[in-house]
Amino acid sequence: MTVTAKDCYQKGLQLEQKGHYQKAILAFNQAIDNKIKSAEAYFERGVCFYKLGNIRQASDDLAAAALLGCKAAEFWSKYDRNKIQKSDEDNES
Repeated sequence: MTVTAKDCYQKGLQLEQKGHYQKAILAFNQAIDNKIKSAEAYFERGVCFYKLGNIRQASDDLAAAALLGCKAAEFWSKYDRNKIQKSDEDNES
């Protein structure tokens, strides 16, 4: 039986819902490797990175997802940038 990008993506979603973010990231990696332009996989992997506190990787993945046309990633990226910018401004005060 051949494992498809869709199978890996679905497995990643299941793991993410259970809070197994590291394992979910591995599944999303496989989905991305099997289907290079998978906006949804980039988005979900970005969410997992965000939940693990890896903001830089999360931002990179969300930006990639937005470039590939994921509307949720476009919203998240704008929200995240505004939040980070506000945090930077607060730290400078």
